[in-house]
Amino acid sequence: MKIKALYISGRQTVMVPLLEFLLIWIGLPVLVFSLLGWKVSGWVIFLGFIGSLILAFAVCVKTYGLVMNFAKEKYGTLSFENDYIEYQIGRRKGKIDLKKPHDVKICAGSSGLGKPSAQINFRQTGLIIHLYKAMREEVLDVFSEPYFVEELSILPEEGLWGFKLLADDSEQKKFFFTMLESLWKNREKNTYFQSYAHYPWYQKPNPAFEYIKVIKTDSMTIEEKEFIDTLLAKFVDKLDDSYVRTTPDYLVGWAYKSLKSTWTGMPDYYCIMPIGHVSVEVSLPMPDWKPFIIGQLVMETLHSLGGSSRPYGPSLQDRKYLYIRGHDEHGKTLEMAFDWYELTHSLYEESQRFVRFVNRISIPLRFE
Repeated sequence: MKIKALYISGRQTVMVPLLEFLLIWIGLPVLVFSLLGWKVSGWVIFLGFIGSLILAFAVCVKTYGLVMNFAKEKYGTLSFENDYIEYQIGRRKGKIDLKKPHDVKICAGSSGLGKPSAQINFRQTGLIIHLYKAMREEVLDVFSEPYFVEELSILPEEGLWGFKLLADDSEQKKFFFTMLESLWKNREKNTYFQSYAHYPWYQKPNPAFEYIKVIKTDSMTIEEKEFIDTLLAKFVDKLDDSYVRTTPDYLVGWAYKSLKSTWTGMPDYYCIMPIGHVSVEVSLPMPDWKPFIIGQLVMETLHSLGGSSRPYGPSLQDRKYLYIRGHDEHGKTLEMAFDWYELTHSLYEESQRFVRFVNRISIPLRFE
């Protein structure tokens, strides 16, 4: 089976907007401050980069449609036979044998702009095949793992390159679902699927209580210690270095508040949070202001006292947090925050599965 389909390149959807963004955000203020000989305070430089960041976002949003007009003038070919995929985009060619180990992610639901869409992402090669106007129910009828199939399916014109097939085209739709059937048949060869499969997705949580229990380490009872020891042996995630982990029934968090706990490695508190009665949410990257501001003030003070050229303090770093919301035994709302994984961390994808597992009760198995 062979088809010809529209291909939208990542050079236009990612590289050109990224280059445009960096030139405005970094290039513009560097040019201006260079012309001024960098004879400005650190705060002016900081505010300059904040201003150029806002300008870069605005310009990229305004010009993205124009960039996409150039990206839509390319076609490629796809062929599929006996679990074997071949593709060609210009001079670029590739082959994928689904009977051998592969790394594939599947999405079906709505795009970033709410349009129905599905996608198959062959992560080991960078090949992405989109099916515009595909319904999630159709995809789940073939690949019956709703917790594995993610709901957000970004389209090429929204920034994710790839072949764009149309569900209105019977030949293209048949091609997409034929591949999907093969992926289901060979799912045990899919390393991405195997990383998902170690969570007990279909085991209903059965916690003994419905509220967040905070146990102080120094004063916990024998029964509480035995309960915690039991939980520590039941973790189903692979986040070995995290301050919060999950069992099939509970989240377990470690809280380090004192210097003693930092030195001994023993937390001040254990936080036991029943799955099904708490929600988890990952924050957007948030500036870690405290060390930045303190560092800048210290550097300014040393400069004013010593009269020497001004050194630079710590840079402004972004951090992510995992927010867990529930209530205590009296019904009072509680929100807890734990340091979480950045996009560049080797365990980032596992951390995404962790959040999806805890929140799985709210994941639609079928869209109404």
